[in-house]
Amino acid sequence: MFKRFFYIILLSFQVILSACNSDSHVESIVKPIKGMFGESGIQLQEKEEKSNTFTFSGSDEEHYTFNDGNIYLLYNFSNRDRVAEQLTTVFAEEEFPYGVSRLKTEQFIIIFIADSESNDTKEKIESVFQELKSRQW
Repeated sequence: MFKRFFYIILLSFQVILSACNSDSHVESIVKPIKGMFGESGIQLQEKEEKSNTFTFSGSDEEHYTFNDGNIYLLYNFSNRDRVAEQLTTVFAEEEFPYGVSRLKTEQFIIIFIADSESNDTKEKIESVFQELKSRQW
Protein backbone atom coordinates (compact mmCIF):
# COMPACT_ATOMS: atom_id res chain seq x y z
CA MET A 1 0.00 0.00 0.00
CA PHE A 2 2.81 2.39 0.87
CA LYS A 3 4.47 1.61 -2.45
CA ARG A 4 1.29 2.43 -4.34
CA PHE A 5 0.88 5.70 -2.43
CA PHE A 6 4.50 6.61 -3.22
CA TYR A 7 3.96 6.01 -6.96
CA ILE A 8 0.83 8.15 -6.96
CA ILE A 9 2.74 11.01 -5.33
CA LEU A 10 5.59 10.69 -7.86
CA LEU A 11 3.17 10.63 -10.78
CA SER A 12 1.33 13.69 -9.47
CA PHE A 13 4.61 15.54 -9.04
CA GLN A 14 5.62 14.71 -12.63
CA VAL A 15 2.28 15.94 -14.00
CA ILE A 16 2.61 19.21 -12.08
CA LEU A 17 6.17 19.75 -13.34
CA SER A 18 5.09 19.10 -16.93
CA ALA A 19 2.31 21.66 -16.64
CA CYS A 20 4.69 24.24 -15.18
CA ASN A 21 7.19 23.64 -17.98
CA SER A 22 4.50 24.12 -20.62
CA ASP A 23 3.34 27.35 -18.97
CA SER A 24 6.90 28.67 -18.87
CA HIS A 25 7.26 28.09 -22.64
CA VAL A 26 4.02 29.97 -23.25
CA GLU A 27 5.28 32.87 -21.12
CA SER A 28 8.80 32.97 -22.54
CA ILE A 29 8.13 32.16 -26.21
CA VAL A 30 4.50 32.39 -27.29
CA LYS A 31 3.45 35.65 -25.62
CA PRO A 32 6.49 37.70 -26.74
CA ILE A 33 6.20 36.43 -30.32
CA LYS A 34 2.49 37.13 -30.48
CA GLY A 35 3.19 40.59 -29.04
CA MET A 36 5.76 41.35 -31.76
CA PHE A 37 3.25 40.49 -34.46
CA GLY A 38 0.70 42.76 -32.76
CA GLU A 39 3.21 45.63 -32.59
CA SER A 40 3.78 45.30 -36.34
CA GLY A 41 0.04 45.61 -37.02
CA ILE A 42 -0.68 41.90 -37.49
CA GLN A 43 -3.43 40.87 -35.07
CA LEU A 44 -3.28 37.11 -34.69
CA GLN A 45 -6.44 35.18 -33.88
CA GLU A 46 -6.13 31.63 -32.59
CA LYS A 47 -7.60 29.15 -35.06
CA GLU A 48 -10.63 27.19 -33.94
CA GLU A 49 -9.41 23.99 -35.63
CA LYS A 50 -5.73 23.17 -35.80
CA SER A 51 -4.28 22.14 -39.14
CA ASN A 52 -3.20 18.50 -39.24
CA THR A 53 -0.50 19.50 -41.74
CA PHE A 54 1.29 21.58 -39.09
CA THR A 55 0.65 19.42 -36.03
CA PHE A 56 3.66 17.29 -35.14
CA SER A 57 4.30 14.86 -32.33
CA GLY A 58 7.26 16.00 -30.30
CA SER A 59 6.39 19.71 -30.27
CA ASP A 60 3.77 22.14 -29.07
CA GLU A 61 1.98 24.21 -31.70
CA GLU A 62 -0.01 27.41 -31.87
CA HIS A 63 -2.08 28.02 -35.01
CA TYR A 64 -3.12 31.58 -35.83
CA THR A 65 -4.94 33.33 -38.63
CA PHE A 66 -5.16 36.97 -39.72
CA ASN A 67 -6.41 38.89 -42.76
CA ASP A 68 -3.58 37.94 -45.13
CA GLY A 69 -2.56 34.47 -44.03
CA ASN A 70 -1.78 31.97 -41.33
CA ILE A 71 1.00 31.71 -38.77
CA TYR A 72 2.10 28.40 -37.26
CA LEU A 73 4.35 28.50 -34.20
CA LEU A 74 6.13 25.28 -33.21
CA TYR A 75 8.06 25.15 -29.92
CA ASN A 76 8.98 22.98 -26.93
CA PHE A 77 10.62 20.36 -29.16
CA SER A 78 11.54 16.90 -27.99
CA ASN A 79 13.53 16.58 -31.25
CA ARG A 80 13.85 19.79 -33.30
CA ASP A 81 15.65 18.06 -36.19
CA ARG A 82 12.85 15.51 -36.62
CA VAL A 83 10.25 18.29 -36.68
CA ALA A 84 12.36 20.18 -39.26
CA GLU A 85 12.51 17.02 -41.42
CA GLN A 86 8.73 16.64 -41.21
CA LEU A 87 8.35 20.28 -42.29
CA THR A 88 10.65 19.70 -45.26
CA THR A 89 8.40 16.82 -46.31
CA VAL A 90 5.28 18.99 -45.98
CA PHE A 91 6.79 21.75 -48.13
CA ALA A 92 7.86 19.22 -50.77
CA GLU A 93 4.40 17.62 -50.98
CA GLU A 94 2.06 20.61 -50.60
CA GLU A 95 1.50 23.60 -52.87
CA PHE A 96 1.16 27.07 -51.39
CA PRO A 97 0.07 29.48 -54.15
CA TYR A 98 1.05 32.73 -52.41
CA GLY A 99 4.27 31.61 -50.79
CA VAL A 100 5.67 30.51 -47.47
CA SER A 101 8.17 32.18 -45.14
CA ARG A 102 9.92 30.38 -42.30
CA LEU A 103 12.03 31.30 -39.32
CA LYS A 104 13.90 28.53 -37.49
CA THR A 105 15.67 29.00 -34.17
CA GLU A 106 16.75 26.55 -31.50
CA GLN A 107 13.65 27.40 -29.42
CA PHE A 108 10.93 27.71 -32.05
CA ILE A 109 9.93 27.57 -35.71
CA ILE A 110 7.48 30.05 -37.23
CA ILE A 111 5.78 29.42 -40.56
CA PHE A 112 3.86 32.11 -42.44
CA ILE A 113 1.58 30.98 -45.25
CA ALA A 114 0.22 33.86 -47.29
CA ASP A 115 -3.39 34.01 -48.48
CA SER A 116 -2.71 36.88 -50.89
CA GLU A 117 0.03 38.71 -52.80
CA SER A 118 0.15 41.55 -50.25
CA ASN A 119 3.68 42.97 -50.29
CA ASP A 120 2.87 45.07 -47.22
CA THR A 121 2.12 41.92 -45.21
CA LYS A 122 5.22 40.14 -46.49
CA GLU A 123 7.35 43.13 -45.44
CA LYS A 124 5.76 43.15 -41.98
CA ILE A 125 6.39 39.42 -41.58
CA GLU A 126 10.01 39.81 -42.68
CA SER A 127 10.44 42.68 -40.22
CA VAL A 128 9.08 40.57 -37.35
CA PHE A 129 11.32 37.66 -38.38
CA GLN A 130 14.39 39.95 -38.40
CA GLU A 131 13.52 41.29 -34.96
CA LEU A 132 13.02 37.76 -33.62
CA LYS A 133 16.36 36.62 -35.09
CA SER A 134 18.20 39.44 -33.35
CA ARG A 135 16.59 38.79 -29.97
CA GLN A 136 18.37 36.67 -27.35
CA TRP A 137 16.15 33.70 -26.49
